[in-house]
Amino acid sequence: MSYANVGMRHPVWAPLTSHTEGSEPVYGTGIVVEEGISATLTFNTDANAVLYGDDRIVDMDDGITGYTISFNPTGLRDSTRAAMLGEEATTGDVYEITDAGSPWGGFGYFRVMRDEDRKKYYEAYWCRKLKFREPSQETRTKEGTITWRTPTLEGTGAGLDVDGGDKLKYIKHKTFETPAAAKAWLDGLANVPAAVTT
Repeated sequence: MSYANVGMRHPVWAPLTSHTEGSEPVYGTGIVVEEGISATLTFNTDANAVLYGDDRIVDMDDGITGYTISFNPTGLRDSTRAAMLGEEATTGDVYEITDAGSPWGGFGYFRVMRDEDRKKYYEAYWCRKLKFREPSQETRTKEGTITWRTPTLEGTGAGLDVDGGDKLKYIKHKTFETPAAAKAWLDGLANVPAAVTT
């Protein structure tokens, strides 16, 4: 039985402007990021939080303590770099990489899935609070044929109290029958203006 991931589309990002304990975060105006190539989520847990008794494991805390995401887009516009990485726009269309760090934001995309009948469906994911950085950048000469070199952003996610309960929430996701519905859900969460969504 196959429920396989066969594609990725429509990455979006929005600045996190405020959060009140017990409620969902508030975001500013979002953007559609350049086309997505891949996104890899890695969940952090405390593998050593194991309670032993009578020479066996009797309990363990395997809950998520955070997560990282490795996001590979086709490229980054200057305005995208400023929004997601906190680069500073100055006069004359000059951008500065500073020691200020990147802003907190929300980030989402949808996965194209295929079921056992080869029918496609669409899983949209929204990361509530994370910071991105670009840990390295490679530039090389063209050696005969083009080698596509695209950036990889590394994100670190944090949990939030969004409902007053005793569980921190990190990422929410929803399944849709059409890509248009998945895109609309993400655009709504990220406050992407209708005029700029792609």
